[in-house]
Amino acid sequence: MKKIAFVGAGAIGSIVAAFLAKGGADVILVDPFKEHMDQIATKGLVVNYPNGDKETVKMKTAYSAEGLGVMDIVIVLTKTTVTDEAIKGAKELIGPNTFVGTFQNGLGNPEKLAQYIPEEKIFYGCLNVSSRILQPGEVLGNVFGECHIFAGSKIKSAEQEEAQQYLTEAFAKGGVVYRYDDEADLHVWTKALLNISGNAPQALVRLKPSIVAEDENYFILLGLIVDEVCAVAKAKGIEGLDGDKFMQTLRAVYTSDLAHHWSSTAQDMLITKRQTEIETLNGAIAKYGEELGVATPYNKMVYLLTRVIEDHYADQYQENATK
Repeated sequence: MKKIAFVGAGAIGSIVAAFLAKGGADVILVDPFKEHMDQIATKGLVVNYPNGDKETVKMKTAYSAEGLGVMDIVIVLTKTTVTDEAIKGAKELIGPNTFVGTFQNGLGNPEKLAQYIPEEKIFYGCLNVSSRILQPGEVLGNVFGECHIFAGSKIKSAEQEEAQQYLTEAFAKGGVVYRYDDEADLHVWTKALLNISGNAPQALVRLKPSIVAEDENYFILLGLIVDEVCAVAKAKGIEGLDGDKFMQTLRAVYTSDLAHHWSSTAQDMLITKRQTEIETLNGAIAKYGEELGVATPYNKMVYLLTRVIEDHYADQYQENATK
């Protein structure tokens, strides 16, 4: 049995870890969110599903990596805004034979890990998983699509293949489809396209998917954003990202289980008032565009507007405000 640590165990990290724990893996959650960790350690993580089902999954927890020892696998699921801090704080978990994976939102996450971890020990991918914390120790979550977790690596080895096979089998026992293949980059960009076109734009207009699904002006803007993402992807050598097909299916996505779901960026901007992951979403497209000579004015606009709001949460207009 492999020892697996999740660095970042909020809504997404804790539910993904629960799937692995259900599959028999030796899992520990590492997160400074004390109340959440304490509830899980004493009572287990309560997982609610949209169909009304509920289950409790027992897992070990810790506030930091101190004293935990070296792991076989470390999975990073913090916000991308704190990746550097998280990896530095997790150094006690990572030995010469440890594989480190990221399923964080957006683009550029494997490159960030490679600043600290040998590339042959890195794997990465994306999740078809949604989750939000109802209260410490309890989440409402779901998986969607035919495959729930896509994974890949830049460098393949017998050791990497063995680790990935273990994850595939453990997730399967926990009810989740995990796929390690050569298409990880396309899957990451496809998932990023959904987040880039939806997260910050929805937050900026302050509307849920079910509302914007009916607004033609919103979809004109999304089409412009999607065209830029596809142009950047092509310039970076990512083949198969089909913007036209994506736009044709987007209304159905917005009226599915996500219809009344606030995106993570919308939650950050409208509810918790904290720094968003815009740097790895529209900000990444603007950055790549500048490097590759691809014009990205609409993504840069979304990026800059989001940064302005982040910098001035306390100064924004509020109804009934006295100032």
